[in-house]
Amino acid sequence: MPQLTFPIVSDGLVVDVRVNLDASLLLPLHARGQAPSALSGKGMIDTGSNVSGVGPTILQQLGVQSIGTTSTVGIGGPHPVQLYRVSLHICDLQNLGLPWFTHPALVVMDLPPWVSCEALIGLDVLRTCKTTVDGPAGRFTLEF
Repeated sequence: MPQLTFPIVSDGLVVDVRVNLDASLLLPLHARGQAPSALSGKGMIDTGSNVSGVGPTILQQLGVQSIGTTSTVGIGGPHPVQLYRVSLHICDLQNLGLPWFTHPALVVMDLPPWVSCEALIGLDVLRTCKTTVDGPAGRFTLEF
């Protein structure tokens, strides 16, 4: 199985992410030479979230249109969120030759502006891979 291993850092389980349009929109644009570049950032593993999220800056830069509204419940209670369809990749930006963990069409919620990363990786993504946290070694691995 392909895998990616990252260090556990003071912020938690942090991964490199690339976000782009949903593959069904991206492929025809790519064929015409009009595909936007994926945007890179930091993602945090969040086992307390059922749905992954992407920051508003990335969503705006890609020009992604909302596909609906729902609400999420956090520590402060319910919070309305917009939903978007994107492609999400977890990779090692220092070594792009390693395998990429890819979701070509993932429904994500927009993150509030005070969240300190570009993406939260929730259980919707984590349920599709094996996650091993090796605390004593200070690292975690995603197998997919």
